[in-house]
This record gives sequence, structure tokens and C-alpha cells, in this order.
Amino acid sequence: MSERFQLPMGDKLAALDAAGCEYSSELVVVEGVVSQSSQSGWPGTEGYTVHLFSLAAWRVMGEPLRRDTLLLLRPVPATADYFRDFAAGTLRQFEVLLSVDQTRAVVSKLVQQNIENRELASIAKELEQPVIIKTERFGDLTLNRSIGWFEGLADWNGVEVEISIDSDEGFDIASQLETAEALFRDAAEWQKKIEAFAVAEKLELANDWQEVGKEMDAEEFLDRMGLESISIGPDGEFEFWHDDGDIFYGHSIQISGSLSEGLTDSDIPG
Repeated sequence: MSERFQLPMGDKLAALDAAGCEYSSELVVVEGVVSQSSQSGWPGTEGYTVHLFSLAAWRVMGEPLRRDTLLLLRPVPATADYFRDFAAGTLRQFEVLLSVDQTRAVVSKLVQQNIENRELASIAKELEQPVIIKTERFGDLTLNRSIGWFEGLADWNGVEVEISIDSDEGFDIASQLETAEALFRDAAEWQKKIEAFAVAEKLELANDWQEVGKEMDAEEFLDRMGLESISIGPDGEFEFWHDDGDIFYGHSIQISGSLSEGLTDSDIPG
């Protein structure tokens, strides 16, 4: 770290976490396996950035190993290239301020990298192995550990699309598979609803984006909009992601809803 970088200490260290969690007052040393979950960051104050990553298995020194996730927040200089600091599957030891519920921690400093620990090394190897759930309708769904979703391919009204299914830490997707099954059983009807909803919600906006004199009707709008993927979340929720056919200059067309409420939202993220 730069010599000019002043690490927040004491109460300022706990205040680094914008979630407002309650933190212990004493620093402790933890060691663990850096998870394969995506790492991120956001601007802090006073010249630092917050680097966000997690440990897939960890322990406070002298205590039993835990297999739940510990989210780590680390202050780094605002100009730091921090995403390469801790690769997935590596073993690290940190001094941290631990939240009272022991789900989050703010890093005070790196104590040791590439530590030697057979138990943690075994877990690191385990995390390299693919996790696959076999299904009748969707075939093999493979866990994408970086985002915690199972991914595969599926036939939606004769079109092959990507399907992504959210999971919990135990990789349970039973409820989400029920949602997917319900959608695909009535795929033709859902497709009609999605097309009608997209036209009602986005056709006027789409024409606002076109050159004068090149407005589209509903048929052309739907012809240019192509389904690419379907995401299934908990509690019957789902999202349909479409290529926009350059209607919105490369933004996706997202139609979302739930089994209980039907189609509820549309967006053009990206």
C-alpha cells in the first residue's frame, strides 16, 4: 500500500461497512480459503476504496473450522488494482474486526498469505470440483461458483436459451426447479404474455429511440427482440432476458415477474 494511505482504525474501521452491522470492539485473526464468488468494490471516503470478497471456509485462530461464508471488506488505496490480490482457492490469514453475528468482517491487515493448513487445503481442492445437478427437462445444470447460480441450456418454444437458477449455500434449488417446470409447461402461453407485456411497456420508448420516420409497429418490435436467457430466483420469481436487436443500442430487454403475480416489471439494463 502507498505510504500516503492511512488505514481507518477503531470506530472508523467498523464504519467502513455501510450495512450498519454491529461489530465487536477487539481485532481477531482469522484464516480461511478465498471463495470463488465474484469480488467487487466501491468508493469509500478519505482516499480509500472498499474491496469486497469472501472466505468459503474459515476460523478464528484457536477455534473450530466453519463452512459458512465470511464476507470481508478491506480498505485499499483508491487507485489500487485490488482484484488480483487474493485469488480464489488460496489460503490467507487476516487480522479483522468481526461482526457480532460473525457473517462479516472488516480487514485491518493481511497477516500471512499462502498459509499451510491441510484441512483448508482439502477444502480448496473440493471447491475446484464441478457441482452438477441432473434434471429430466433441463439436462445437466452446472454450478457457476462465481455467482452461486446453476447454469444450463433449455428449449423454450423451439429456441435454445440459457437458463440460470439461483441457489442457497447448500446448493438447494428444489423450489426454483418447480418454478422453472411451471414456466416451461406453459411456455406457449407465457410467451404470448411476455410479448404483449413487452409491447405495452416498451414499444413507445423504443420508437423514441429511433430516427424520425423510422418508427416500428408491434410486429417489427417483437421480430427484433430475441430471447437469450431465463433466470429463476426464489419464491417463484423469474426474469426473461432478450437481445434488443439494436432497438436500444445494445441494452438488454428484461421482462420479470413471478408465478403468483404474473409479469410485473420491464427494464433495459446494460
